[in-house]
Amino acid sequence: MKGVLFSLVERNLKKYLRDKAAVFFSFLSVIIILLLYILFLGKMQIDNLTYELGNIDGLGWLVSSWIMAGILMVTTVTIPLGAIGGLIDDRNDQILDDFYVSPISRNKLALSYLISAWVIGFILVIINLIIGQIYVVSQGGEILGLVDLLKILGLIILSIMTFSSFFFYLSIFIKTRNAYGTLSTIVGTFIGFLGGIYIPIGVLGSSVQTVMNLLPTAHAVTVIRSVYMNEAVKEVFSGAPEGVYESYADIYGLTITIGNFEMQEWHMVLSMIIFMSIFYVLSIIKLSKTKL
Repeated sequence: MKGVLFSLVERNLKKYLRDKAAVFFSFLSVIIILLLYILFLGKMQIDNLTYELGNIDGLGWLVSSWIMAGILMVTTVTIPLGAIGGLIDDRNDQILDDFYVSPISRNKLALSYLISAWVIGFILVIINLIIGQIYVVSQGGEILGLVDLLKILGLIILSIMTFSSFFFYLSIFIKTRNAYGTLSTIVGTFIGFLGGIYIPIGVLGSSVQTVMNLLPTAHAVTVIRSVYMNEAVKEVFSGAPEGVYESYADIYGLTITIGNFEMQEWHMVLSMIIFMSIFYVLSIIKLSKTKL
C-alpha cells in the first residue's frame, strides 16, 4: 500500500506534467537564452576570444560549455519555480481545504510539494543536460567524463533543493496565481542577468559585481561551470601565457571575489546549503503558525 507522502508526491507530479503550458514556460527562459546565443551572442564571444587568444582549437567547446552550464543553472531555478506553483493552484481551487480536514499532517503536505519540485526539477534538468551535451559535441567539444558527470549531478540536486526551498517559502505568502505568475515573469526576466549569462559579471561595475556575487545564483552557476568547463579550459588555456586564464575567469564568472576575499568552490557549496537550510527552517516556522 502506498504511503500518504508518496501518494501526494505522485499526484503533484502528474498534475504538473499534464499542464503542458506550465512545462513550456518553465523552459521559456532557457529557450530565449539558447536562441540568443545561437543567433549572435555565441559568435560575439568566440570573436572576442579569438581576438584576445588567437585562432586556437577549442574555442567553440569553451563557449558552448560556458553557455550550457549557465542554462543548466537557469533550469534549476525556473523549473522548481514552476513546480511549486501547484501549491498556489490547490489553494485557489480550495483543494487544500480538503487536505486540512483529512488526517494528513501539514508538515507532510508541505514536504510533498517540495519533493515534487525536486523530482520534477531533476528529471527536466537531466533532459536539459543531455541536450546541452549534444550541443557541446556539435561545437567540437567532448562529453563530460564520469567523475565530472557525477559532480554535475550532485550540484544539480543541490541547486534544485536550494531554489525550491526559497520559492516554497515565498509561495506561503502568495495567495493568487496571478501574483505567482508575476513572480515567475520577474525571475524569468532577470535570471539570465543574475547568472551572468546575458552580460558576463566581470564587465559590470564593482558594486554591482559584489551584490551579484553575494547571491546563490552566482554561486550555483560558478560551481557548475567549474566542473562543466573543466576539460574545455584545459584544452584552450594549457599553452596560454600566464595571467590569460585568470583574466578570462574574472570576466566570465569562473571565480567569485567579494572585496579581497576569493571564494573557493567549497565556500559556494556551503553557502548554498546554508541558504537552503535557512529558508526550509523559515518555512517550517511559518507553517506552524499559519495555513499553507
